[in-house]
Amino acid sequence: MTPETILAAITAGIAAFAGLSRALNVFNEKLSQRFYKIEKDLSTLENNMVRDYVLKQDFLREVQSVNRKLDRIWEFMINNKGKR
Repeated sequence: MTPETILAAITAGIAAFAGLSRALNVFNEKLSQRFYKIEKDLSTLENNMVRDYVLKQDFLREVQSVNRKLDRIWEFMINNKGKR
C-alpha cells in the first residue's frame, strides 16, 4: 500500500465519522424537540383535565344542592297540601 492510499483511507474514515456524528447530533436534536413537544402537550392536557374535572365536580355539587332544595320544597308542598 502506498502512503497516498493510506492517507485517502484515513481521510475517508475521518469524513465518514464526522458525517455520522453530525447526523447523530441532528437526530438527537429532533428527538429532543419531539420529547419537549410531547411533554408540553401532556402538561397542557393535565392542566386542562384538572381544571375541567374541578369545574365538573363543582357543577355536580351545585346541581345536587339545587335538587336537595327542590326535594325539600316538594316535601313541604305535599305535607302542607292537606292542611289547606
